[in-house]
Amino acid sequence: MHTSILQMRAYRDSLGDTDAALFPLQEKTMHSWRKIYNDRMAEVDNAAWMSEIAMKSLLSEGSAYFVHRNGILLGIGKASDDRIDAVASIVKGAGRDVVCALAHALCSENVVIEVASTNQRAIALYERLGFITVKELSKWYQIL
Repeated sequence: MHTSILQMRAYRDSLGDTDAALFPLQEKTMHSWRKIYNDRMAEVDNAAWMSEIAMKSLLSEGSAYFVHRNGILLGIGKASDDRIDAVASIVKGAGRDVVCALAHALCSENVVIEVASTNQRAIALYERLGFITVKELSKWYQIL
């Protein structure tokens, strides 16, 4: 299966601020994080499925988060170094806050995010936040 992926970049400071808070993935919250991820990614063309084994790796990396505001779960994501590798909002209109909160967890001033070229809603959000497309990647996946 072939997927066209857009790699987008932005300066972290240009993304804006949010009062949303990050809560790191813990062993007791792994099942909830995985369920949200797999439910939301099922709606995205060619998105990866998160396995139990991959969840254990995420836990050890410390790069997966729940994003909350005032006790309300807005979404989840994965972010480390200069990359946001997953964004899944669960509250309508919360995508901006999820992305901004994840970006503030990064060490780099430059933020990289990749998105399926068919995911027009996500692309529009990222562009509104100041991300620009820097290249198109072609990825091949084997379906087992």
